[in-house]
Amino acid sequence: MMKKNIFQYVLLLMVVLLAACEPKVDDFTPSNGTANFTKFIAIGDSYTAGYTDGALGLRGQQESFSYILGQQLMYVGSESFNQPLVKSEGSVGTTDLPTGGKNGYYVLSAETGSLAPKATEGDMGIFADRVYSVDNQNFGVPGAKATHLALETPYPSYASVNPFYERFASAPDATIIGDAMMAQPTFFSFWIGNNDVLAYALKGGDVDENDPTDPDRITPPTDFEKAMKGYLQVLTSAGAKGVVGNIPAIDAIPFFNTVPYNAFVIDAATATVLNEKYEQYNAAAEQLGIAKMEFKEGANAFIIHDANIPLQLGSRRQATAKDKLLLTASSYGKTADFAADPIMINEYVLTQSELAKISSATEAYNTVIANLENENVAVVDLASIMTQVSSSTQDFYYDGVKYSSTFVTGGVFSLDGIHATGRGSAIIANAFIDAINSKFNATVPRANINDYDMVKFP
Repeated sequence: MMKKNIFQYVLLLMVVLLAACEPKVDDFTPSNGTANFTKFIAIGDSYTAGYTDGALGLRGQQESFSYILGQQLMYVGSESFNQPLVKSEGSVGTTDLPTGGKNGYYVLSAETGSLAPKATEGDMGIFADRVYSVDNQNFGVPGAKATHLALETPYPSYASVNPFYERFASAPDATIIGDAMMAQPTFFSFWIGNNDVLAYALKGGDVDENDPTDPDRITPPTDFEKAMKGYLQVLTSAGAKGVVGNIPAIDAIPFFNTVPYNAFVIDAATATVLNEKYEQYNAAAEQLGIAKMEFKEGANAFIIHDANIPLQLGSRRQATAKDKLLLTASSYGKTADFAADPIMINEYVLTQSELAKISSATEAYNTVIANLENENVAVVDLASIMTQVSSSTQDFYYDGVKYSSTFVTGGVFSLDGIHATGRGSAIIANAFIDAINSKFNATVPRANINDYDMVKFP
C-alpha cells in the first residue's frame, strides 16, 4: 500500500511539473510597439505579388510572404490586407508555349518516366482583367526592377510594358510608388532589387550592358541607390514606418545550382568524335595558354560559350565548377540543336566573369539597403537566411523540419526554381516579423509555417 501511494505521488508530481513547463498562449501579448500598423501595404516584385511555380495565380497570392505578413499584422492593429486577386482558377507566367500562349503553374509530371516540372496552359484572360481598387494594399509586380517603380527613363509608363502591373494600375500612366502612396499607408514592407540582377542572370548574361534601354542589363548601383533613397523618402514622408528586405545571392537559388557543370554524358563513340573535332582547337589553345577540351565515355564537363575565349577558338571552352548552368540547360540539352553541336550557348550558362558581375552588383545593392536603416526603417537580412537554407555544410531546421534549397524536394523553393513555396514564403514573412519586432519594440506573432504548402506531388 505504501509503495502504491508513493507511485501515485510521484506520478502527480510529474504531471504538475510538465504542466508548469507548457507554454502559455496568454503569456504572449501582441503589441504594435512604436509602429502604427493600421494601414499596411507591401511593395515589391514577384515575391511580394505571390508568384510561384512559374506563374501568378490565386493560390500563390494567398500564400505570398506579403499576405502572410499582412495576416500576422492584424494581431497588432492592421485593419485589412486587400490584394488585386486573380479572378479565375487559372494562372499565368511569362514563358512562351508552343500553343502561342503563356505558361500557367508548373506541376510535377511523370510523362518522361520520372517526375519533372511541366508547364500547364496559362490563362491569358488574367492579363485582360482590370482589378484596380482604391482598397488595394499589395503593390507587388512580377518582373519589376527598382528603377521601374516611378516615372523613370526608359520606362515612362510601366503599365504599358508590364501586363502584371497594367491589370491593377490606377491609370495607364500611373506609377507603382504613386499608387502605393494613394493607399495612405501607416506601415510598409519594401522588397525590390532581385530583378536588377536576376534579369541578367536569367539571360545567361547575354545582354548589351552598354545599352541603358536593354531591359535585362544589371542596374548600375548608382541608379539603384538614387531610386531606393528617393522611394524611402516618399514612403516615409507622411510619417509611415517600414521594413526593407535585402537581396539574396543567386548562389542560393536552385535555378542556378541544379544542373551540374559536368553532367554531359556521352558514349565512347561520341567521345572519339569530339576529341577529333577539337584537335585543332587544342593545338591553338595550348599556344594561348587556354585549357584543352578532352572527352571520355561517361560524364564530362559541358562545352559552353564564353565571350572571354578568343574568337579563333569559337568563344567556347569546357565548363568548370566555377561556372553555373541554368535550370533551362537541362531542356536545351535534349534538343536537336544541341545534338548537332553540343555546346551550351550563352543563354544557358553563367561564366565565372558573369557571376562576378552579379555578385558585385548584389553586394553594392545590399550596402545601399543597409544604409537605409534608421529609426523609422528596419532592414531584414534575407540574404543571410537564403545562404543558410542553401548551405551544403550545415542543415537548416525550422520548427523541427529540415529545409534546403534542393530543387523540388527542399521545401523552400517552388517548381520554377526561383520563387518560394508557401512554407518558403512563411519563412520569409517571419524574417520580416523578427526585424519589425526588433526595430519597433513590437511583439507581432510569427506565422506557423506548417500551415502552408510545399511542392505538391501527384
